[in-house]
Amino acid sequence: MTFQQVLDMVRDTAETVNPTGTFVHGRNSDAANAQDLPYPRIHLYPFTQERDPIDDEKRTSNLLMSFVDVDSGEQDANERETIISNMDVLVDAFIAQLQSDYENSVEFSKIRTEPQYQVLEGVSGYSLELNIKTQVEC
Repeated sequence: MTFQQVLDMVRDTAETVNPTGTFVHGRNSDAANAQDLPYPRIHLYPFTQERDPIDDEKRTSNLLMSFVDVDSGEQDANERETIISNMDVLVDAFIAQLQSDYENSVEFSKIRTEPQYQVLEGVSGYSLELNIKTQVEC
Protein backbone atom coordinates (compact mmCIF):
# COMPACT_ATOMS: atom_id res chain seq x y z
CA MET A 1 0.00 0.00 0.00
CA THR A 2 1.15 3.50 -0.72
CA PHE A 3 1.30 6.16 2.00
CA GLN A 4 -2.15 7.44 1.01
CA GLN A 5 -3.66 3.94 0.94
CA VAL A 6 -2.38 3.23 4.46
CA LEU A 7 -3.63 6.60 5.70
CA ASP A 8 -7.07 5.99 4.14
CA MET A 9 -7.21 2.48 5.63
CA VAL A 10 -6.44 3.77 9.13
CA ARG A 11 -8.80 6.74 8.78
CA ASP A 12 -11.69 4.57 7.54
CA THR A 13 -11.19 2.08 10.37
CA ALA A 14 -10.95 4.85 12.99
CA GLU A 15 -14.14 6.49 11.73
CA THR A 16 -15.94 3.12 11.79
CA VAL A 17 -15.07 2.29 15.42
CA ASN A 18 -15.22 5.87 16.73
CA PRO A 19 -18.04 7.52 14.73
CA THR A 20 -18.72 10.34 17.20
CA GLY A 21 -15.05 11.07 17.96
CA THR A 22 -12.25 12.55 15.89
CA PHE A 23 -9.49 11.11 13.72
CA VAL A 24 -6.29 13.17 13.46
CA HIS A 25 -3.22 12.49 11.36
CA GLY A 26 0.04 14.36 11.85
CA ARG A 27 2.24 15.79 14.56
CA ASN A 28 1.22 16.71 18.10
CA SER A 29 0.72 20.27 16.91
CA ASP A 30 -1.82 19.03 14.36
CA ALA A 31 -3.77 17.40 17.19
CA ALA A 32 -3.56 20.62 19.20
CA ASN A 33 -5.05 22.52 16.27
CA ALA A 34 -8.03 20.14 16.42
CA GLN A 35 -8.65 20.79 20.13
CA ASP A 36 -12.24 21.92 19.59
CA LEU A 37 -13.19 18.66 17.87
CA PRO A 38 -14.98 15.90 19.81
CA TYR A 39 -13.38 13.17 21.90
CA PRO A 40 -12.39 10.40 22.02
CA ARG A 41 -9.61 10.97 19.52
CA ILE A 42 -7.66 8.54 17.46
CA HIS A 43 -4.36 10.07 16.35
CA LEU A 44 -2.07 8.57 13.72
CA TYR A 45 1.38 10.11 13.98
CA PRO A 46 3.60 10.56 10.89
CA PHE A 47 4.82 7.12 9.90
CA THR A 48 7.62 5.50 7.96
CA GLN A 49 7.46 2.88 5.25
CA GLU A 50 10.22 0.37 4.64
CA ARG A 51 10.46 -0.89 1.09
CA ASP A 52 11.60 -4.39 0.27
CA PRO A 53 14.94 -4.06 -1.60
CA ILE A 54 14.01 -6.86 -3.99
CA ASP A 55 10.31 -6.18 -4.54
CA ASP A 56 9.42 -2.46 -4.30
CA GLU A 57 5.72 -3.32 -4.14
CA LYS A 58 6.20 -4.91 -0.69
CA ARG A 59 6.21 -2.36 2.10
CA THR A 60 6.16 -2.36 5.87
CA SER A 61 4.45 0.61 7.50
CA ASN A 62 5.48 1.40 11.07
CA LEU A 63 2.47 3.05 12.69
CA LEU A 64 2.23 4.82 16.04
CA MET A 65 -1.20 5.85 17.24
CA SER A 66 -2.87 7.22 20.34
CA PHE A 67 -6.41 6.65 21.53
CA VAL A 68 -7.29 9.34 24.08
CA ASP A 69 -10.13 10.95 25.97
CA VAL A 70 -10.32 14.03 28.18
CA ASP A 71 -8.75 13.69 31.62
CA SER A 72 -9.76 16.48 34.00
CA GLY A 73 -6.37 16.36 35.69
CA GLU A 74 -7.91 16.16 39.15
CA GLN A 75 -5.65 13.22 39.98
CA ASP A 76 -8.74 11.06 40.39
CA ALA A 77 -7.44 7.49 40.07
CA ASN A 78 -10.91 6.04 39.38
CA GLU A 79 -11.60 8.56 36.60
CA ARG A 80 -8.24 7.85 34.96
CA GLU A 81 -8.71 4.10 35.28
CA THR A 82 -12.09 4.38 33.54
CA ILE A 83 -10.67 6.52 30.73
CA ILE A 84 -7.76 4.15 30.14
CA SER A 85 -10.05 1.11 30.27
CA ASN A 86 -12.41 2.70 27.73
CA MET A 87 -9.53 3.52 25.40
CA ASP A 88 -8.22 -0.05 25.73
CA VAL A 89 -11.64 -1.24 24.50
CA LEU A 90 -11.44 1.26 21.61
CA VAL A 91 -7.95 0.01 20.67
CA ASP A 92 -9.24 -3.58 20.67
CA ALA A 93 -12.19 -2.59 18.47
CA PHE A 94 -9.84 -0.77 16.07
CA ILE A 95 -7.49 -3.77 15.76
CA ALA A 96 -10.37 -6.22 15.29
CA GLN A 97 -11.99 -4.02 12.62
CA LEU A 98 -8.70 -3.51 10.81
CA GLN A 99 -7.95 -7.23 10.82
CA SER A 100 -11.46 -8.07 9.64
CA ASP A 101 -11.60 -5.48 6.85
CA TYR A 102 -8.06 -5.98 5.54
CA GLU A 103 -7.30 -9.63 6.34
CA ASN A 104 -6.46 -10.41 2.71
CA SER A 105 -4.22 -7.41 2.05
CA VAL A 106 -2.37 -6.74 5.33
CA GLU A 107 0.02 -8.88 7.38
CA PHE A 108 0.44 -7.76 10.97
CA SER A 109 4.03 -8.18 12.14
CA LYS A 110 3.86 -6.28 15.44
CA ILE A 111 1.05 -5.11 17.69
CA ARG A 112 2.01 -3.40 20.95
CA THR A 113 -0.23 -1.38 23.28
CA GLU A 114 0.58 0.69 26.34
CA PRO A 115 -1.53 2.77 28.75
CA GLN A 116 -0.83 6.51 28.65
CA TYR A 117 -1.43 8.58 31.77
CA GLN A 118 -2.18 12.31 31.52
CA VAL A 119 -0.44 13.01 28.22
CA LEU A 120 -0.74 16.09 26.03
CA GLU A 121 -3.25 18.75 26.99
CA GLY A 122 -5.14 16.84 29.68
CA VAL A 123 -5.88 13.54 28.00
CA SER A 124 -5.24 9.93 28.97
CA GLY A 125 -5.63 6.74 27.03
CA TYR A 126 -3.67 4.15 25.13
CA SER A 127 -0.90 4.06 22.56
CA LEU A 128 -0.68 1.49 19.79
CA GLU A 129 2.38 0.50 17.80
CA LEU A 130 1.46 -1.46 14.73
CA ASN A 131 3.66 -2.75 11.92
CA ILE A 132 1.87 -3.89 8.81
CA LYS A 133 3.26 -5.53 5.69
CA THR A 134 1.42 -4.80 2.46
CA GLN A 135 1.63 -4.91 -1.30
CA VAL A 136 1.27 -1.72 -3.30
CA GLU A 137 -2.20 -1.77 -4.82
CA CYS A 138 -3.01 -0.11 -8.10
